Amino acid sequence: MGAGPSGLTLANVLAAYGVPFRIVDAKPGPVGQSRAAIVHVRTLELLDRLGLGDRARRRGLPITHAELYENGRRAAEVPLAGRDGGPVALGQDDTERLLVEGLEERGHAVEWNTTLTTFGGARWVVGADGASSRVRRALGIGFAGRTYEQTGLLADVHVDAGLPPGRLRLNLTRGGFVGMLPLGQDRYRLFGALPPDMAEPSPDGAVSHDPYAAVSLERLQRWFETFFAVRTRLNSADWTALFRVHSRMAEQFRAGDTFLVGDAAHIHSPAGGQGMNLGIGDAFNLGWKLAMVARGEAGERLLDSYEAERMPVARKVLNGADRGFALEATGHPVAAWLRAHVASRLIGPLSHLPPVREAVARMFSQTWISYRGSPAVGGSAHGALRPGDRAPAGMAPADLHYHLVVSPGTHVDAPFETHAHPAAGRLAYLVRPDGHLAYIGSPEAVPTDMDRAG
Repeated sequence: MGAGPSGLTLANVLAAYGVPFRIVDAKPGPVGQSRAAIVHVRTLELLDRLGLGDRARRRGLPITHAELYENGRRAAEVPLAGRDGGPVALGQDDTERLLVEGLEERGHAVEWNTTLTTFGGARWVVGADGASSRVRRALGIGFAGRTYEQTGLLADVHVDAGLPPGRLRLNLTRGGFVGMLPLGQDRYRLFGALPPDMAEPSPDGAVSHDPYAAVSLERLQRWFETFFAVRTRLNSADWTALFRVHSRMAEQFRAGDTFLVGDAAHIHSPAGGQGMNLGIGDAFNLGWKLAMVARGEAGERLLDSYEAERMPVARKVLNGADRGFALEATGHPVAAWLRAHVASRLIGPLSHLPPVREAVARMFSQTWISYRGSPAVGGSAHGALRPGDRAPAGMAPADLHYHLVVSPGTHVDAPFETHAHPAAGRLAYLVRPDGHLAYIGSPEAVPTDMDRAG
């Protein structure tokens, strides 16, 4: 249930495997606002496996660097594109349309204007129905967490800023941490926390803390002039969202034959642009497992690994987003002074160190995600690689099949042969459909039980 990015991704995976399903949504169609506005490297890799990655890159705007300013003074620059590529600015509306296209090309369609009223008759049900998930509430699953006092604001505006293309601009001030993400031509996403005096509703009560509440252009202009240190006026606004930030995670991601993905399972601050990407990762992880079980290619125990793998990832992302929003929003005088006068002075020198630059790119890209210790992986470590890690470039499949890679040498970067004849000294890597290592070890011991090896 739910045809946002998570539900649509799951449907595309099932369609690619030829598994029958229904996808329903009460909305009349894809969202009409940009909402989530960045697609990270790991998500692009997953879209590649669905044949949609190149389309996303063409439609999006490459974001190559983050530039950090302190009260308008340039303090540091950090590349966001690492060895595995970089993110693209692509609105959630465009991402959803892309996924709808992929579904239609495989002969399927979303049942719009359709509400799920009962779970009966389905072998499995997946709740991809957002933060107010009816599926989660029907199951009685708790959604523990907190709501921040601070108010956040997102806005897509047209402005003649004259800024370099492809660069995320962040500005640290005593009053907050704000940013501008280019969306193409003269269009930018503005984001950040509002100070209390600007967060209060207008005298006419037109502005509230409801999700996606409208904000007047005059109010946006005042915020822009006060915190962004870009001397120009906003021409217009396509979309605004004044909101209170929640940080919550479902107590479980599975109850019997029902699963939760995306915002139905976790919500958090938009700091770092991780939410939509995290939900797509959930859906892909669950999708190929459901497909293999449905096709009789794996036992149902494989489904146990969904919660075991994705809950720790979601918890780590939520914790990181909480820290990011605290940096953006906390109003404590000492924290505000540190944000405005110390943070950039530390980040500037550190940003020149190659390990730091690579770590920043990796952190935002979600390529750090690993499933070490999962019940669906096995074998032993080889060098820095462990079962459950993301497979190195050149080893990961570009489709939705398992791949067996057998190395004739002892190093992971040696030439590889696929389905090579086992021989002494060789090492086998079994790569899952999601590009993670299901097994590392002897070719003779490669598991055929997919309950145990992804």
